[in-house]
Amino acid sequence: MTPAERGRIAYVTTCMACHNRDPNLAGTKGPPIAGSSRELVADRILYLKYPAGYKPKRTTHNMRAQPQLKNKIDDLVAFLAEAAKKTEAAKNQPVKTEAAKTEAAKSDAAKTEAAKKK
Repeated sequence: MTPAERGRIAYVTTCMACHNRDPNLAGTKGPPIAGSSRELVADRILYLKYPAGYKPKRTTHNMRAQPQLKNKIDDLVAFLAEAAKKTEAAKNQPVKTEAAKTEAAKSDAAKTEAAKKK
């Protein structure tokens, strides 16, 4: 199992209660945290503080320390980094116009029709 996979398990079982299932999105109580630095993750999870010079995304103080995750920090960071990369990759995908979607649907229909004739 990779660190990101272990981090996903820790995230789903502990963090997702407040943060979104997708760490790129805001949760019910927690902000989006995909791509967070190791320093930020460790400081927030273990000590409920922020690294020097960091400006919090929210002013609420709902988070509680999660000392049981002490040995999972690197795994969580790996998962959050992977989640951020997936979002960046999705942003870089070409967007299909309605005309392109229509053409693709026509092409698929033609292929299906041709397959039926065989």
